[in-house]
Amino acid sequence: STHSDLVYRVNWLKAKARWSRWEEELTLVRHEMGWTINWFKYHQKEWNRRWQQATRPGHQAFAYQQVMMWGRFAQEAEKVFNQCGFVP
Repeated sequence: STHSDLVYRVNWLKAKARWSRWEEELTLVRHEMGWTINWFKYHQKEWNRRWQQATRPGHQAFAYQQVMMWGRFAQEAEKVFNQCGFVP
């Protein structure tokens, strides 16, 4: 019947739209995972530069702690994202 065909088509189009939105979201999340890892590595590199340029022991100690912290963030993010099936 024409009515049931129309209902079927509308439902199919809604399902297709949901699938498309899901694919787009998945693509965005994968990119965000890579951006997150790059952000952590950027901060690690910046703090490493500051650590190397620091002249006072307190500044060196703080900068080194920051280098280690951002490095751990990057390592942990890579580990968790790889467990999700994402390979940066």
